[in-house]
Amino acid sequence: MSRVSMMVMVAVLLTVGAGSSAAQIHPSQLPPLTADAQFPRCTARQLATVGFPDHKHAQHWPGWEVMRDADGRTYGPESLCRYKRVIPRPDLIIRPGSKRLGPFTIEHNPGYSDCDMIQFLELLDWAGHEVPPLLGMEMPDSLLVINPDNLPAYTEQTGYGMWRLYDLKGDTCVTEPWPILQGRTLDAHAAFMMVTDWILDAHVGGALPPWLHQGLVEYCGEDGQHLVNYMAQFRSDGPVVMPPALIDALLSRGPDPDPQRDREVYRKACYSAFLMVWELVENRGGLEAMQQCLDLVARGTDFSRAAQKVYGLNADELAASLDPVQLGEPGGKNPPLPVPHKQP
Repeated sequence: MSRVSMMVMVAVLLTVGAGSSAAQIHPSQLPPLTADAQFPRCTARQLATVGFPDHKHAQHWPGWEVMRDADGRTYGPESLCRYKRVIPRPDLIIRPGSKRLGPFTIEHNPGYSDCDMIQFLELLDWAGHEVPPLLGMEMPDSLLVINPDNLPAYTEQTGYGMWRLYDLKGDTCVTEPWPILQGRTLDAHAAFMMVTDWILDAHVGGALPPWLHQGLVEYCGEDGQHLVNYMAQFRSDGPVVMPPALIDALLSRGPDPDPQRDREVYRKACYSAFLMVWELVENRGGLEAMQQCLDLVARGTDFSRAAQKVYGLNADELAASLDPVQLGEPGGKNPPLPVPHKQP
């Protein structure tokens, strides 16, 4: 389905749904995140009955149409491989153990067929087209993505469990094996999160508070509804949201030695960071304000001063005003638990 067709369908569904139950709308039919989106994109009622927007699965559904950029050039899913056949392009470089397109290179076991790994390259290309306009930043020159053979190899190389989808260090990223990400229906989310993380790292380094950096990674990756679903197993044990200081502390340290504890606190910290950025972008100036703040920081302005200039609050005041413990969850304490990858 083309982006234009999707947006038309969204408009029709929201119009029709105005007099009926918002629960009839699927997360993929809520307004998409684009550089020119109108904020807030969703009403409180929609969030409480539908969940957070998620447009990162339609490439697996019947009717998907290859996307085209402003110059008419195809990009994203099915632009390089279709029906397991490579679509040749002069900028697509194929070698037995690596695939390259533009700034992205994937290294992998040469036993994979060409299209197996090119599918992940397509997702990175998709993110490379759509994330820079969201952040108002250009992509760096090159990113090397290393695809381990299996989860034990991934953990051995990174020290991470499968709940941490990749390990980015500079211009090199070790990713959870692509076939596993695909099987978990997190493939496109991971690609968008990785590219967002990489761009932010290149332009602002560690100048952002961890809640904002990780929150933008989750927000641009449209990971919110998956995070909500992960929280379901933790809710009976107490609150699933955290105050900003705890979020920052958890995101700044390495993995907890106890894998189950690490899975719980990491996912809670990511969810809480996502909620802070959701509130900041959706309800306090949209992407325009966020881009102004990021641009100031990229130019060398201290984040607290940048936040004061754009949002009228210094770093501590801004974080306190976004505290998810105080604001609560937009979807409520019993949010909907749709399965975003199921076709509406």
